[in-house]
Amino acid sequence: MNRELLFFCSFCRDKSDEEIAELQCIIEHSIKTYKRGEYIAYQGDVVSHLFMLSKGSVKTEMVADSGMTIPIATMSAPYPLAAALIFADDNRFPVDIIAIEDCEIIRITKKSLERQIAACPGFLRGFLGFNANRLQFLSERLKIFAQKGIKAKVAYYILQRAKQGHFELGQSVASLASYFGVERPSLSRAISEMSRDGIIEYKDGAGRIVNANKLKELL
Repeated sequence: MNRELLFFCSFCRDKSDEEIAELQCIIEHSIKTYKRGEYIAYQGDVVSHLFMLSKGSVKTEMVADSGMTIPIATMSAPYPLAAALIFADDNRFPVDIIAIEDCEIIRITKKSLERQIAACPGFLRGFLGFNANRLQFLSERLKIFAQKGIKAKVAYYILQRAKQGHFELGQSVASLASYFGVERPSLSRAISEMSRDGIIEYKDGAGRIVNANKLKELL
């Protein structure tokens, strides 16, 4: 069995190939490949299958009514794409999904997914847990987008990650700029100004909060 099919299953995930074969766990699926730069799905397409990214990496982008393209996230295999939306009433992709490199997608029909959820409690727990975590992620993204100005976004992000006054960005400035939907030079300038103003100390992806009150005032 393709082990990426077991992504959700907390029961089977760590078993050997021999143990899995004995369980005779069969999930009907098809496989499709995409070249770098190809669109795997367009915003507004119907989610007719669960798309499991089994090889490669993708990026997701949202096109606003104004025509502005907003980067949302990048994902690397193994990773399910729009997993919960297959059960939505309006089951359409909210973003474009684009291959960053050559990719392989495992496609599982809604009927096959329903059968597996009904048959395997471990699969059900993993599926629900994954979608709950994605909901939390999207909630945080919305809160960041709601912050007006780059410094406000940085301040919110730091406050959410800080422990005992210290923080790590957890990604490069370029990746964080994409996460915020801003230009990298603008983000670098905002962080430098916050350091200059004595709000934070920052170097090489990590730092500490110098003035928590001023940092909160940026929100």
